[in-house]
Amino acid sequence: MDPGTHPLSSIQKNAYKRRFTDEQIKFLEFMFESESRPESRVKQQLASELGLEPRQVAIWFQNRRARLKTKQIEKEYSILKASYDVLASSFESLKREKQSLIIQLQKLKNRHVKQHGSRNCGNQLRGSRDGRFENKDTGSESKEKPSSPLDGNENEENRPSSDNNSRNTVNMREEIDILNHTEQTDNSSQWWEFWS
Repeated sequence: MDPGTHPLSSIQKNAYKRRFTDEQIKFLEFMFESESRPESRVKQQLASELGLEPRQVAIWFQNRRARLKTKQIEKEYSILKASYDVLASSFESLKREKQSLIIQLQKLKNRHVKQHGSRNCGNQLRGSRDGRFENKDTGSESKEKPSSPLDGNENEENRPSSDNNSRNTVNMREEIDILNHTEQTDNSSQWWEFWS
């Protein structure tokens, strides 16, 4: 092996060759902003202008695109994480609000059940009280038997009316007058026969 061609010296030379100066990086960044995927002809032109190998230029653009993509992913991740944090906070707030509403709803249900139960008890007591009063009323009405219109007619038929009494009296008087008249006629005939 030639002492002048040591493996470490060749590696150091290659590493030195791969390093870019600030001016080269600035120029490559400027070109990357205008075109992130240059053609092979452009890469060769850049390599000749900057004193680099075309492969070095191609690898730099490839690494620069990967770094840009990584930064974009990190930016999107940061945006998504911020959105997630906002949504998580809103979710926890809504969860607490839901729990509070459930408690209030349960209280209202209990209050409604109590009011409805007391109202039903009052209605039952009132209904039983009204039922007792109705039973008393129906009992008193059953004791007092109303007079039927037929009973009144029977009483009127059984009792002689004043008109019937007056009519009977007139008939009796007429019969008495007829009897008196016949007696007078008989007497007059007897007297006539006596004088004749």
